[in-house]
Amino acid sequence: MSKFRKTIAILLCLSIALSATLALAETATEPAEEITEAVAVAVPTLNDTDVVARVNGEDVTWAQVVPYYESLVSYYGAPDDSMLDTYRAFALETAIVMTLATQTAAQNGLDQYTDEEKAAIIAQADSDWQAALDNYVQNYSGLTNESTAEETAAAYEQAEAYYSEMGYNAARLQQDYLDRDIYDRVSAFVSQSVTVSEEEVLAQYQTYVQNDQAIYENDLDAYEYQLMLYSYQYVDEKPWYHPAGYRFVKHILLPVDETLMNAYTDLQARLEEQMNSEADESPFTTTAEATDEPAQETAEETTEPEPTPMPVTQADIDNAKADILASLQEKTAEIYDKIAQGADFDQLIAEYALNADGTASDPGMTSGNYPNGYEVSRASTGFVPEFVEAAFSVEAVGDVSAPYISDYGVHIVQYTADVPAGAVELTDALKATIREALESEGVNAALDAWQTAANVEYTGLIPSMATIQGEDDTQAE
Repeated sequence: MSKFRKTIAILLCLSIALSATLALAETATEPAEEITEAVAVAVPTLNDTDVVARVNGEDVTWAQVVPYYESLVSYYGAPDDSMLDTYRAFALETAIVMTLATQTAAQNGLDQYTDEEKAAIIAQADSDWQAALDNYVQNYSGLTNESTAEETAAAYEQAEAYYSEMGYNAARLQQDYLDRDIYDRVSAFVSQSVTVSEEEVLAQYQTYVQNDQAIYENDLDAYEYQLMLYSYQYVDEKPWYHPAGYRFVKHILLPVDETLMNAYTDLQARLEEQMNSEADESPFTTTAEATDEPAQETAEETTEPEPTPMPVTQADIDNAKADILASLQEKTAEIYDKIAQGADFDQLIAEYALNADGTASDPGMTSGNYPNGYEVSRASTGFVPEFVEAAFSVEAVGDVSAPYISDYGVHIVQYTADVPAGAVELTDALKATIREALESEGVNAALDAWQTAANVEYTGLIPSMATIQGEDDTQAE
C-alpha cells in the first residue's frame, strides 16, 4: 500500500509500466512452453457490482474502478490481452486511494464545503470543460466566420459526443475536480507536520555536492553531458560540483558559403586519409612481399591505370581556409570594429550569427539556456576542437578570439567568465530548491505511512499492482 499515492499520477505511472513491458518484449527470448501455458489465462468479465477490493472494511466495486480504467483507455488506447490486467490494476489502485481519501476526509471533517467553495470548484471544472469544447470546435469542425448558428450548435454537439466516447462529460469533470480537491485536502492534512530545518537543507546540499564530486571530478564527459541534459530540460538540476579548468564562452557563428566549406572539409578528409595510408605502409616491403604472393601479370595489369589524384598538402588546406576568411572579411571587419567600440557581444550574436533564412546559426546562444555561455575546458570533447582552441586562445576575461574555422562555420569567441571550481554557491534560490525537494520527500513519506496503515483486501478478481510487479520481476530474472 505504501506506493499507492503514485497511482494518483496514473497516466505517468502507466507510461513507465508500458515502457518497461515493451523493453522486456524486445529483449526476451521465446518462453518455454510450460510458461506460455501458465500465463495464458482468460481474463474474467467484470460486473459493476463485483467487489474487487475492500478498504478498512468498505467495499470497492468494479463500477468505482471503471472511470479510472476509461481514463487510461482514452489516453493510451484499448489494451491487448497482455496489458488488460495492468490497466485494471492501475485503475483499481487509484480507486483504493480515493476510497481511503474519502474515508479520511469524512473522519476529519475535510469533506465539508461552503456553498462558495463548492461553487468555485464547479466553476473551474465548467470553464475547463468549455475550453475543451472550444478547442475541439476550433480545430476540427471546419467552422468559418460565415457559419450559421445551427452549424455552430451542431459542431458543439459533435465535440460533446467526441468527449463522451472518451468517458467524459460536464458532470463527470465536475466530480473529478471535487474528488481531486478532497485528495488535496487529505494530503495536506496527513502531511501537516512535515517541516524542513535549515540544518537539513545544509546537510542535503553537502550530500549533493559530495555525490556529484565523486561523479564529475574525473569524468568531464559525464559533467558536460549533464549540462546538456539540463539545457534541454531533460533534468531539473545542474551539477552541484564543477570540475576545475572550465570557463564560460560565447561565440558568433558565421555561416560559410556551402561550396567553400565543402572544398575545405573535402581537403581535410583527403589529407587525413593520406596520412593514415602512409602510416599503414612499411618502407621495407613491397606489395608482393607483404602478401607472400609472387607478382603475376593479369589481364587487369595490362589495362590503362586510373590517374592518381594529386596528394593534398597542408598548404592546400591553408588556402581553402584563406578563401573562407576572405569571403567573410567584410563582415568580420564590421564585427571587430564594433567590439573595439564597446558593442555588446550578445547584440552582435543576435545581429550576425544568422543563417540565410534569418534563423540563429547556433540557437544555444539565443535560447536563454546558456546565459553565461558554454562551459568549456581544454579537455572538452563535447565541442569541435576548433571551438575549444578558440575558447582558450585568449587569456583575459572579456577578450575576443580571432576567427576560427570548423565544419560548422567561422567562430568568433568571447571569454566571458571563469567557472569557479568546486561546489556550487549555496544561494537562497538553491536553498529553496533543496527545501522544496525535502518537503516533497517528507509529504510522500507521510502519505506512504497513511496508506500503509489502511487495511486493504483484494478479492482476486483483479490482481494487485504488487502482484503484477512481482511477476514482471520474476520474468525479468
